[in-house]
Amino acid sequence: MLNRRHILLGSAATVGALSVPAVLRAQSGPIRIGLITTLSGPGQVYGQYIKDGAELSVARINSEGGVNGQQIELVVRDDKNSPDSALAAYRELTGSGIKLIAQGTFTANVLATLPLLKDDGVTSLVVGSSALSVTHENFTPNMFRLGYSAPMCFGGYGHLMAERFPEINKWALVRSDVQALADITNYFASGLVKKAEADGRKLELQEPILVPYNGADFRNQISQVSNSGADGLFNCLQGADAISYYKQARSFQLDKRFKLLCDSANELTVAKALGKNMLESTWSWTAWYPQAMKDNPSSDALHKAYTELRNDPYPNWYVGVSHDCIATIAEGIKATQSIEAADLIPAIENLSFQGATGNVTFRKEDHAFAGDLTYIRFGRSDTTETGWEVFETVHMAGAEFLEPATPGQKL
Repeated sequence: MLNRRHILLGSAATVGALSVPAVLRAQSGPIRIGLITTLSGPGQVYGQYIKDGAELSVARINSEGGVNGQQIELVVRDDKNSPDSALAAYRELTGSGIKLIAQGTFTANVLATLPLLKDDGVTSLVVGSSALSVTHENFTPNMFRLGYSAPMCFGGYGHLMAERFPEINKWALVRSDVQALADITNYFASGLVKKAEADGRKLELQEPILVPYNGADFRNQISQVSNSGADGLFNCLQGADAISYYKQARSFQLDKRFKLLCDSANELTVAKALGKNMLESTWSWTAWYPQAMKDNPSSDALHKAYTELRNDPYPNWYVGVSHDCIATIAEGIKATQSIEAADLIPAIENLSFQGATGNVTFRKEDHAFAGDLTYIRFGRSDTTETGWEVFETVHMAGAEFLEPATPGQKL
């Protein structure tokens, strides 16, 4: 499973010939897309990646003539990592007539706007959020999640680690005390256990050590996990919390105490923050690692544009995902010549095209993304200027780990 190639080539789904709807015939200005993301407070580092990816996607589309001859205008708003601020930003955007929105990545902020989409006639692309509730009990047909559910992404991650490292039988888990990260940790653990049991092995998984969200001092919890006696460690902190955690963990020499280290999804953000103080070796999931995306012109073009913009050849995966969210909206408008949700929803349900992250397609029942999974191992290097390097990459088919569809119901 791990050696076969999963990056698929596709083209936009064919939609029957349509007359141009009045909504576009009458629209003389640009096609306006709202972007709601975190640009201040905890998580702003990821919000900036999302903003960069979306802006680069708009720039590429506009340079190629726009969508059906019309340019795209991106209208960006800061949710300040607060559901109330996300709701205020949404109301401001929709109040100005915007019916196309990309939003991400923190689940609480996304959940604040989901109930309003249908009545407001808005089509929304959710950027990256992995919480189950988005496509299950809080599902709305006006939303598509271009992100990876916890069972798909982190269940696959646990499966991979159990398969690759059968000698690791005792695991410690540490996570921030928020529900979305509980989902991630639980499904990583579930993936580990299912694969081990299928192979006739029994694992010992310790109770997760909880750390405060948006905390400043994690040394207590780092000491706990260092003395856990486990062979494998799964860290599930994100954003600024993760960087602070890893910096404080250097003196505890986690890479000496554990045989296997796994980060949830911070990937190369950790390496860039730690530089020459990077851990010896750690794994991470990523939605987009352009150096491993061979024969993908969309990925190559985005990688080149981002490197020129930020002088950084190692963009965070949110750049690729947010790029593809804007591209998905554009492909839907191209197919329907409409910005109306009634036209766009069935068109996006049938889309299949090559984005920067690989094949972009959604499951019709719950609008869950069914893309590919990528995992990388990286760590300290004495031979590179950065002080770290990526050692290996593994691709897996995400659809093999996608949970059952239960739109409108809790899984």
